[in-house]
Amino acid sequence: MRSKPITVIVVDDEERIRRFARHLLETDSALSVIGEADNGRSAAAMVRELSPDVVVMDISMPVMNGLEATRAILRECPDVHVILTTAMGADPYRRVSMSVGASDFLDKSSLDSELIDAVHRTARHGLH
Repeated sequence: MRSKPITVIVVDDEERIRRFARHLLETDSALSVIGEADNGRSAAAMVRELSPDVVVMDISMPVMNGLEATRAILRECPDVHVILTTAMGADPYRRVSMSVGASDFLDKSSLDSELIDAVHRTARHGLH
């Protein structure tokens, strides 16, 4: 059993999505949201600074998208696990998400039912 909370950073260019994901994750006492970012470049810097266990990140964002940010994060912090999300349809993005090293992939339409389980699963199995 894990004694410390699973630390999470939420990354999405839409504030309402970040707020929703944070609220959802904070309903689980085993999870701790330690930061939020609105683009991939900020997320990569935040990961270097805070060393979260898991990053939940949108694929489509300005400045640096989630795919590029995943590559950058895993190059510098290989112990961090990334769950990529999108609202643009899961099928074409699931394969490319895994090819950049993401541990999991979620369609945003299923965040409310799958996000907490995905964070636990990702932190527990640590797959890249």
